[in-house]
Amino acid sequence: MKIFYVAIVCVLFGIGCNTDFETVENITVKSGNVCYRMKGLDKPFKVMFLSDTHFTVEDERGKEFYSYTKRMGGAAVEPVNYGISNGREKALLASLKKAREEQVELVVLGGDILNFPSLASVETLERIMKESGLKWAYIAGNHDWHYEGENGVAADLRDKWEQRNLKPLYQGNHPLFHSEILHGINFVLIDNSTHEITEDQLDFFKKQINKGLPVVLMMHIPLYSNGHNIDYGCGHPDWNEAHDIYYKIERRNPWPKNGHTKTTFDFCKLVWNSPCIIGVYAGHTHEEAVDFCKGKLQYVSGANNNNEEVLIHFMPASE
Repeated sequence: MKIFYVAIVCVLFGIGCNTDFETVENITVKSGNVCYRMKGLDKPFKVMFLSDTHFTVEDERGKEFYSYTKRMGGAAVEPVNYGISNGREKALLASLKKAREEQVELVVLGGDILNFPSLASVETLERIMKESGLKWAYIAGNHDWHYEGENGVAADLRDKWEQRNLKPLYQGNHPLFHSEILHGINFVLIDNSTHEITEDQLDFFKKQINKGLPVVLMMHIPLYSNGHNIDYGCGHPDWNEAHDIYYKIERRNPWPKNGHTKTTFDFCKLVWNSPCIIGVYAGHTHEEAVDFCKGKLQYVSGANNNNEEVLIHFMPASE
């Protein structure tokens, strides 16, 4: 049975936001929907965030990577099934249908839409999104660029496959960070799929904060929040090699011995302490979760392959 979360919180964001969007009157969270009532908003609009579809389509171009893909790809990577998906894109199609019906202005694909960066999967996803007729943006998850067993440092492998295979999904935008401004609200996408934040990403984020607009931050991996286990989020103080229990299964390098970089911790601190942040949205865990940290909402969406997504409503505040 689906768990329902309901939270109504009054939050004031008046410091550092030199804009008509200084105040979020309240936030309501209920069963896959988040509603912001905001003073100064010119019109109501909606945005959809989804992650973790984990679909696979393969063809003969993926033959050389079979040893890297057979665990995540299953039967879809067998030559007899080339061109036949694992069926999970049906959930994505259902979400996109809902987005059209709800007249969503932006769909954010928040990572792990694919099981690995096969050209057949990327081309299928690009076609689906183009045919949807919706405005969309994409950031990678840890599986989107990961061929299990391929040697290399995570950041280098991400860069390799983002440039070689995933590139069309960015639609000309920078693969590690991107911003979309709708109705005076800044939707900032940051790729933290290695669990880390780069200096360039931190610099970009600071620039977005300094624009003085309300910011909605969207990533694949949620930020660490007290009360969750260690693999839940980015920025956990004990995240390090000693606590990495999945690296052998995922056939990758373990987490660093010394844990997160100072840059990653600085980013997390900036998010939670920036008055302009009105929400953080992520996936990765496959389980819906709602947290408030320093008055800021973090909503973690359940897996799209389980027919879950989050519909974010922005409404003018009541007079």
